[in-house]
Amino acid sequence: VRSAVYHGAPGEDRRVVHRTLAEVTDPQADPDRRAWHRAEAAAGADEEIAADLERSAERAHERGGLAAEAAFLERAVSLTPDRGRRAARAVAAATAKLAAGAPGKAGKLIQIARQGPLRPADLAHLELLEARALLLTQSQDGVPKRLLRAARGLAPFEPALSREIYLQAIEEAMLHAGR
Repeated sequence: VRSAVYHGAPGEDRRVVHRTLAEVTDPQADPDRRAWHRAEAAAGADEEIAADLERSAERAHERGGLAAEAAFLERAVSLTPDRGRRAARAVAAATAKLAAGAPGKAGKLIQIARQGPLRPADLAHLELLEARALLLTQSQDGVPKRLLRAARGLAPFEPALSREIYLQAIEEAMLHAGR
């Protein structure tokens, strides 16, 4: 019933309620709930609220809340006005969604990140995320090649991770040999 009432209410009414809840939520005692209500009250892009959500995601990560971290970051992406910052947050959100077991949603965030601009290191991470999302959602055809591209791209920035990805590419190639 609660869900039906909430989703049946006009958008502006929901935003007014969220704005009120954000105003009465103590920012010291419950900054994450306040950030979420502020985000839900926002009618458009707002960097200040997006930054609050990003801080909430960091706190969720520290306490092991993968799904909460992913939700905070995904909402931060939608509120970020700057294209470059939005793309970087989308990479972080896709990483979190993948870690939380939501590869489909990670794929949507990867597409947002692709709209860039991104630094070369972020592009390499994006390639890795795409390969890992494919491993969980579709046939694994092409995954070893994507992993190789990610490993090459990461080599100048993160050599240890690059070596791990090269090994993963070899493992995936061995698993799918003959297909």
